[in-house]
Amino acid sequence: MLTLYLVRHGQTAFNAEGRVQGWLDVPLDDTGLLQAQRVAQRFSAKPIQAIYSSPLRRAADTARAIGQACGREVIFDERLREYHMGDWTGLTGEEIAATTPGFRMDDPDLAIPNGESAQDMHRRVASLLQDWIMHHMGETIVAVSHGGTLGALIGTMLGLPVMRRHPFAFGNAAVTKASYENGRWRLRSLNDRCHLRED
Repeated sequence: MLTLYLVRHGQTAFNAEGRVQGWLDVPLDDTGLLQAQRVAQRFSAKPIQAIYSSPLRRAADTARAIGQACGREVIFDERLREYHMGDWTGLTGEEIAATTPGFRMDDPDLAIPNGESAQDMHRRVASLLQDWIMHHMGETIVAVSHGGTLGALIGTMLGLPVMRRHPFAFGNAAVTKASYENGRWRLRSLNDRCHLRED
């Protein structure tokens, strides 16, 4: 069996403002730094064999905190990047609606202007899942990424239709657990943030 923990990065200022980040390299804010430490503590007593991360700073710094707690180096993989949001980078939802009226979010082959499509995302996360199955059976691994990418990963695991919007939400520093055994993925928990509760 392969056990996989998927972690969304800690909060950034753009998260707090409701702005799309995409590939923009926004750092964690003070709240995000605290969240990274809290989620790292959660993994400190677990036998983790590998930690993967998006190279974007907000995910990388969250992953490094986990790596320090677990005594593991972080493996950076470009396939864990957030959706490439192209012309929408840095905008709010309202600004996107005003900039691109009538854009169909349900077409998997339609790319965001100067960005990528849901089909592009599906291809990269599907190849990543196959690599993990090939190299980490019998192990427990952690992957730190972004809300859109995590939605695409879970959707691909469960065989859902390739589409821009996935029916999942991931809070900052949330943990989702999945396992792969007997040729199929199973979702064990989703968007768990109990480690962020005040004592």
